[in-house]
Amino acid sequence: GVAAGFNAPLSGVFFALEILQQNLPPLTITGSTKSPLSNDRNQPETWQEQVQQDYLSSGTQSITSILLASVLSALVSQVYLGDSLALSVPSYNLKTPLVELPMYLLLGVVSGVVAGSFTALAQTSKGFFDGTIGPPIVKDTMSAIPQYAKPAIGGLLCGLIGLVFPQVLFFGYETLNTLLARTTMPTDMIVVLLAAKTIATAISAGSGLVGGTFAPSLFLGGMTGAAFHNVVESMFIASHESPFELADIQAYALVGSAGVLSALFRAPLTASLLIFELTRDYDVMLPLLASAGVGSVVGDIVEKAFEEERRDRDAVSWGDLADDES
Repeated sequence: GVAAGFNAPLSGVFFALEILQQNLPPLTITGSTKSPLSNDRNQPETWQEQVQQDYLSSGTQSITSILLASVLSALVSQVYLGDSLALSVPSYNLKTPLVELPMYLLLGVVSGVVAGSFTALAQTSKGFFDGTIGPPIVKDTMSAIPQYAKPAIGGLLCGLIGLVFPQVLFFGYETLNTLLARTTMPTDMIVVLLAAKTIATAISAGSGLVGGTFAPSLFLGGMTGAAFHNVVESMFIASHESPFELADIQAYALVGSAGVLSALFRAPLTASLLIFELTRDYDVMLPLLASAGVGSVVGDIVEKAFEEERRDRDAVSWGDLADDES
């Protein structure tokens, strides 16, 4: 799916190896131990045992299957959709990537915070639509609404947001390409679009609308990187001296996209390769890897912090994980 949807076969392979294998459910093996000639009623008839499935990378056959599936899906996608790049990024300069490395690492931290905040908001949205979060009247109302009607409510809310901020609606990558084509973007507009997209995507995910988080994470990361660039640039202008020449805004937008995607899925290699395959620009690989690695770690820390806060606030909902106050 990743290989075909993004025309990125390498990312599809690493998606399977880096993300899917972490979520493989345990297998339940059932067998019989009772002999057909035995009349002992106390002898157990069946047994069950749960075993964790092997990693996809542990066998040659698994690797071969993943490679073939990724290549074939990407080739079929190219036949019907063409070989055009999903993202059309104009030429830009990294200028001093080694000197700017601390900036890219800091951007990874910011991307992790953004991704963790989005995850927390999406969980809150799901709780709202499930009728488990909010005042009693809200809980009773949402619990009484049929499950099939909740996506319609989510769609209505997302549509209202889209009326005010049509840029957050996803019509391919045209919106992100348009934003990336600009040499400058006002910081306030970037922050507003970032907030609107975060809220709309959280509502979509929480209400059960069909969609995903890959493409939205690219948008969120792009806006995060662009806002980070503008803030750093304004600090340099205010200080009347710059310790180094800052890269163009497009570079920071791409690095931010990798950071948020990596933080959401805990997949720094997949995120870095996906941006690389979408842009086919090798110069940005090192900043991508640095920011994606930091973003993945920070995103995990932020999500755990939100979970601890939620557990302390509502001990009953966390069951055995909560502290027993009795």
